[in-house]
Amino acid sequence: MPKPNIVFVHADQLHHKAVSAYGCKHVNTPGLDCIVSEGYSFTESYTAMPQCCPARASWFTGRMSKEHGVVVNSYPIDPKIPDLGQWLRNAGYETVYTGKWHVSGRDVAKSFQVLHRGSGHGELGDSTVARSAVAYLQNRTSGKPFFLSVGLLNPHDCCFPATSHGGPGKYAFAPKIKDKLPPVPPNFNHNYRTAGNPRIANWTLQDWRYYIYSYHRMVEMVDREIGRIYDALRQSRYAENTLFIFTSDHGDGAGFHSNVTKGYLEEEASRVPAVVCWPGKIRAGFRDTNHLVSGVDIAATVCDYAGAPPLPKTTIARSWKPLLEGKDVPWRDYVFCETSIGPLSISVRDIRFKSIIYENRTKLYDIASDPLETKDLADDPSFAPIKKRHRERFRRYISQIEVHRGPPDIDEQIRGARIRAGRKRPARTRFARGNLYRAYVNWYEKVKAEAADD
Repeated sequence: MPKPNIVFVHADQLHHKAVSAYGCKHVNTPGLDCIVSEGYSFTESYTAMPQCCPARASWFTGRMSKEHGVVVNSYPIDPKIPDLGQWLRNAGYETVYTGKWHVSGRDVAKSFQVLHRGSGHGELGDSTVARSAVAYLQNRTSGKPFFLSVGLLNPHDCCFPATSHGGPGKYAFAPKIKDKLPPVPPNFNHNYRTAGNPRIANWTLQDWRYYIYSYHRMVEMVDREIGRIYDALRQSRYAENTLFIFTSDHGDGAGFHSNVTKGYLEEEASRVPAVVCWPGKIRAGFRDTNHLVSGVDIAATVCDYAGAPPLPKTTIARSWKPLLEGKDVPWRDYVFCETSIGPLSISVRDIRFKSIIYENRTKLYDIASDPLETKDLADDPSFAPIKKRHRERFRRYISQIEVHRGPPDIDEQIRGARIRAGRKRPARTRFARGNLYRAYVNWYEKVKAEAADD
């Protein structure tokens, strides 16, 4: 049998529940609904890091953010780590990219044949990106198997109104559609003016509801383009021999916990939809609630289906192929998600509980009974064994990965960047927060050393 073609379509900032097939009554997503009905959904799916560049670097390298170096958007990828485009090209695949790439420090054209580089606005550029993918499927002539990656931007456009000048944003007609605005989520923090994001402390409740309403419209915009690509694939000559994967780099606050955008480890930002389709080969309409999966698994899964060896040092990533084939295989008990935005932290999720571990405190939630994370159990003595077990798993995780320490001249780079930026705009430099490499290396080494003290 010939090697399968692989189409990887990804949205930006899609909340894991903002799909009508998953029960959201405030959005209409026929494209995604079709994919869900024909595909295998992983409901316990998490990003490796809830920000664009780190999450995307993890997709394409199979490595966690503290390994590949893209710890926040502005930090570059370790140039020594190969990506899927380079790896599959060496395995005989035609590797093609269209749309948003956003892997800091690496030119997509050095890894893929590029059809279109996308736009900074999903509303303006996603349709062109989708059409370029459709044109490729309809017009390619090569006999090689292909790996086509399609980066759609929306609903990321929600970042524009999610500022101190946001709320109604450019659409200032919220008062005219009051009866159509969705309610705020059940775990909305009504003390957001004093306890929430200071950039949006001036929002009214109507502004919040309109933000959520606008977010759903952006989801619908990108859904049409996802459906366009999926329909074109199913109508093409490649339909019977093509694996289709869909996910998002991270979620969005969408008002949950009175949050917007991303970067933190609560479910609204860290949990993502993940669906795989191959009619006749993969179980259709199935929702897997038992297996914890991660964004790093994308690389492992793609390599497995392509018959390529795993990418180097992918110690956390697992291929979904045996699960998709219905095989009963040993699987991970925990999934991890890191962030370097705000206070350094990592989430440790088992099938029931989730810890969010900071340098000086821990949160603990029973996700099975409290999926909205409303009750922190960290100080409840009856849950102390779970809290301890999660920290032990954190230590074990550190020993499994190869922690990236940054370039040897990092301090010189930071000084140079600040000098070039000048004193007036230090926050706009790549290293505005100082040496994040050193910050997480020191923390991880401290946690790892706890094992010797136990």
